[in-house]
Amino acid sequence: MIRFVRAFLHFWADFLIGDRPELFIGPILALVIAGLLVGAGLPGALVGSLLFGAIVLIGAFSVGLVARR
Repeated sequence: MIRFVRAFLHFWADFLIGDRPELFIGPILALVIAGLLVGAGLPGALVGSLLFGAIVLIGAFSVGLVARR
């Protein structure tokens, strides 16, 4: 049973995170920060623009890491 659970968790970790953990963790952090900003009273349009910019920067960062190798 333990072997099955470990294999199941390994599959999902490999499926979700894969080779680029920054593409998994980055958008989650960006969404959490965006939620905090909306909760703090910033306008939704501004937070949406910031979220879009953060996602683009995370993607560019990931591509830069791959290109550097």
